[in-house]
Amino acid sequence: MLQRLGENFFMKKTRLSRREFLFGFKHRFSLEPTQYTSIVHGPAKKADDFLNQGKYLDAKEIYLEMLKKNPDNLVVRQKLAYCYYKLGDIQKALKEFLELRKRGVKNNFSSLYLGLCFAYMDDMENAINSLKKFFDITKPIVQRAINLQIALYDSNMAKKEDLINSIEQAIKEQSKMESTLNK
Repeated sequence: MLQRLGENFFMKKTRLSRREFLFGFKHRFSLEPTQYTSIVHGPAKKADDFLNQGKYLDAKEIYLEMLKKNPDNLVVRQKLAYCYYKLGDIQKALKEFLELRKRGVKNNFSSLYLGLCFAYMDDMENAINSLKKFFDITKPIVQRAINLQIALYDSNMAKKEDLINSIEQAIKEQSKMESTLNK
């Protein structure tokens, strides 16, 4: 009986291919939004393409439409928050990232960008508290920048502009390094 139950469990059909299943976990911990929703339907793929091309306004519009239909889609909400951040609408980005936290999303990506949003809003205490939740040894450049900013804050030497610039620069360097390694 147990053996049959196990066979049935592994024989269930899923919407993911083996490749998407295996490599999806790698993307889960990325510093950039990933292609989760593109597997499911067309508008998400189009929005993800816009996002990858840096067309944040176009991607934002599609994500907003998708959330009207399904407000519980947390992946889309995270991508929308990122679009707001990249468009400079920090208040809306902060609102979306806080909504994600309220709904139980506690990943490195959200912690990182929530911390940056708080810093932009001059709330250094919440910025540091959020950044302390980021831990990823596979992102050493970003981790080092965050650790430095936490140390500066603990020493009463942190400055909002330095925190933002340092971490955003680290994100760019980390992404650049990862893209050259993946070629």
